[in-house]
Parts: sequence; structure tokens; C-alpha cells
Amino acid sequence: MKKNCMVILLLLATFNAFAQERDSIALRRFAPGDLLRERIEYKGFMITFRTEAGRDYRFDILMDNKPVEYGFPNPLPFSRGIRRKDDAYKIAQWIINEYQKTGHWKHTMPPHIARELKIESN
Repeated sequence: MKKNCMVILLLLATFNAFAQERDSIALRRFAPGDLLRERIEYKGFMITFRTEAGRDYRFDILMDNKPVEYGFPNPLPFSRGIRRKDDAYKIAQWIINEYQKTGHWKHTMPPHIARELKIESN
């Protein structure tokens, strides 16, 4: 009985060790992708653009070279991402304007605002 338990525990440990990816924790982290080296100042905030493997644009909003809020990956609900840089700039401007009005960071943009600003969404 003890031998069977040891064999089963050894097999479970072996399966567990080989079932994981080589660096599975690093795969879950967000990789910033290619930095565009483009920074635009707007109302005292700095908007920096980046793209994730050339697919869609993302942006960070900085104040005094420090991120003011994390988590603007895709502010357009029900879309696959921001496809154009000028659309990302319009969204960042809207987020900054809403922050100055309300004092809270908006993480999603309502669809009617996106239509008003003529933002392409897929």
C-alpha cells in the first residue's frame, strides 16, 4: 500500500512539473510592446502611445513623468481595440477632460461619445 501511494505521488509530481509552460508566469504579465517614442502634452498631462505587437494602440497618461492611473487597455466597450493613433489621442483627451470635470478617471468610453468623436471601432 505504501509503495502504491509513493508511486502515485511521484507520478502526480512529475505530471505537475511537466504540465506547466516554461515561463508561464511571465506569459501572463503584460508586455508593453513597441514604444512609439511619441509623447504629446495635453492640459498639463503627458500622453504616451504604445502599440502591442503592431495590433492596436494603447496609451498612458502621465503627470510629472509618473503614471496617474493604470488600466487604459481598451476603453471602448465591445471592440477589439484602438486601431488608429489619432483615435487613441481623442480617447485620451476625453479621459483627461472627464477627469478634470469629475475628479475621477473613466476607464470606458460610452459608445455615443465614440460616435460623436468619429472613432473607428471594430
